[in-house]
Amino acid sequence: MSTIEAPYILGIAEKPQAARRLAYALDENNKPITKKLRNISIFICNREGNKIIIAPAVGHLFTLSSIGKTWNYPVLDYEWVPSYTVDKKARTKNFIDAFKSLAKGAKNVIIMTDFDREGEVIGYLILKYLIGRNDAERMKFSTLTVHDILQAFNQREKSLDLGFLNSGLIRHYVDWLYGINYSRALSLALKKVSGQFKTISIGRVQGPTLGSVVELENKIKMFLPIPFWKIESEVIIDNKKFKAFYEKSEIETQKEAVQIVKDCSSLLGKITDISEEMSYQYPFPPFDLGSLQREAYRYFKLSPSKTLEFAENLYLKALISYPRTDSQKLPMTLGHKSILGKLTKQSDYSVFANEIISRKKFKPKEGKRTDAAHPAIHPTGNVPDNSLSSSERKIYDLVVKRYLSVFGKNAEILKRRIEILINNHKFEVRGSKIIDEGWIKYYKPYFSLSEKIIPDVLLNSDIKFTYIDSKERFTSPPARYNESSLLKNMETEKIGTKATRAGIIKTLFDRGYIAGKEICPTPLGIGVVDVLQNQYPVLVKSEMTRNLEDIMEDVQQKKRSIDSTIFSIKNELKDLLILFHNKEEEIGQSLYENLQLSEKSELTILGKCQKCKKGDLRIIKSRKTGKRFISCSAYFDKSVKCTTTYPLPGTGNIKPTSKKCPHDGLPIIEWQRGRRKYQMCISPECPSKKEGEKN
Repeated sequence: MSTIEAPYILGIAEKPQAARRLAYALDENNKPITKKLRNISIFICNREGNKIIIAPAVGHLFTLSSIGKTWNYPVLDYEWVPSYTVDKKARTKNFIDAFKSLAKGAKNVIIMTDFDREGEVIGYLILKYLIGRNDAERMKFSTLTVHDILQAFNQREKSLDLGFLNSGLIRHYVDWLYGINYSRALSLALKKVSGQFKTISIGRVQGPTLGSVVELENKIKMFLPIPFWKIESEVIIDNKKFKAFYEKSEIETQKEAVQIVKDCSSLLGKITDISEEMSYQYPFPPFDLGSLQREAYRYFKLSPSKTLEFAENLYLKALISYPRTDSQKLPMTLGHKSILGKLTKQSDYSVFANEIISRKKFKPKEGKRTDAAHPAIHPTGNVPDNSLSSSERKIYDLVVKRYLSVFGKNAEILKRRIEILINNHKFEVRGSKIIDEGWIKYYKPYFSLSEKIIPDVLLNSDIKFTYIDSKERFTSPPARYNESSLLKNMETEKIGTKATRAGIIKTLFDRGYIAGKEICPTPLGIGVVDVLQNQYPVLVKSEMTRNLEDIMEDVQQKKRSIDSTIFSIKNELKDLLILFHNKEEEIGQSLYENLQLSEKSELTILGKCQKCKKGDLRIIKSRKTGKRFISCSAYFDKSVKCTTTYPLPGTGNIKPTSKKCPHDGLPIIEWQRGRRKYQMCISPECPSKKEGEKN
């Protein structure tokens, strides 16, 4: 039982940092009392004669778990349980105990979590399982500024948003159902054939995402370069060199290309046309989460998951608005004049903010996309302190400059085109002159224009080419995904949501299914997709995931009931799993063969294990730590369970040799770092190591 005197209003915040900001904003003297309850900081505020206790969660305090304890499939019955009972690393017990302790003294409850699907679910589960209520008042805010918090408190809703809540709950149910059932099905299919247990994880969103990476890799491998020819040329105008573009961008045959060069061998052309037109570059729309992640990857090479992490830190510090949004809208109710006024107090932005204010035009340029809960990402105008990391400062600068740019004028560029005729062959010289940078000056260095000013020339005057030549080129294969372009593909294919896409990509990396900055599927990833593509393609196609997304969106819009939808999805999943079960042996055999191929390509075999005499000693790399070590392949064989391992140097190149150590008969490896190269026994206890130390 809490020692805090009842009664009080209990506020449920999503994170400790958010709870602190909410408390300081809501306390009438901005001096809430901080107390420790189960070693968790809670805040006591006074407002309008009411005592308000604000207690934080730490994200999700509950997780789904199967009711039955047998490890089989299909699994269709689940329950919400405290996350620490399933994941021993989850440090949520004290938070759960704190809410239980505060529950009895609460005369009223206000949900103060982030206003989105996950925030609604987090608040609801605490409300239902720890406080014993099914509904509560709801604060809705997009920034953690004092103004927005007070406005959200004064205009709080009388109940939870059922659309968001049911949409959030059904996503958890569906993802859990598909994830646990197909991971179990694949793992058990492999065990049935091989006798070995290995967790093969896949989910309704991970499958299509991995499938798209493998599909692209197959296109790259099958790509056949086709030759073509380009005509390259250069002219001199007023003693300056300009590139001239031939009327055809590609020439199909070498014969035609050679003939064009021959026809133009005089290198003397005549200007037959001069044209000018004004072109306008419009501001980019305000940031939604996806465009912020792509822009941060382009300029800072930050992964989408890291960009989201840093953006959320900035939100919790009340420096930017809530980042998990699809919106490209900045409504006038945000108070742009006030935000710009605050930005004038920051030296990096004061000049441009003052310039925008002086124009007295505060209607921003917007994009088409909307979000039911939040506006586009924008700064609050609050001044950052020295606690920001360098990456957080980069994201903050990007957000502020994008925000300033949407108030800028269209950039004006004068484009000039000169047409040159030489022996009936047309060439073009293109130039541009920036008349007004407009919004671009606010957004530098993240976007800029280059200009190539063509001097004045006379119609029908002669012009000299320095050269005209043909160059053989080849068509290029499609580019591999990077994290930014893969995220964009997921958006286009409607795979996942703004809140989950970055996490899905990270999960595929963590599971060893994909690797590299230019993302390649690993042999393991290819193996899993090949099996599913041939035996059970529904898991790697985007159609099923896209259809489920549409269904869940209907739940949010209250066009479908959550209960009937879950019932329908369970029945459909059950039918799919029956089909899987009928093919279980084929899938297991195919999976086993593919995994053997992937292990051979990923692992370096050094020789037989001397301890168990059955397994192979292999150089492998930990997916969690990235460290290399040597282990016995019989570790996964339950009849052997060999735990033999040997450490390896953390840096440098390692190659196997055919030599055996004279002391213990273990394999000798070659280690090279820079110019240093040594051959050594794999055992750290080998006498040869001690001899080397003495020498």
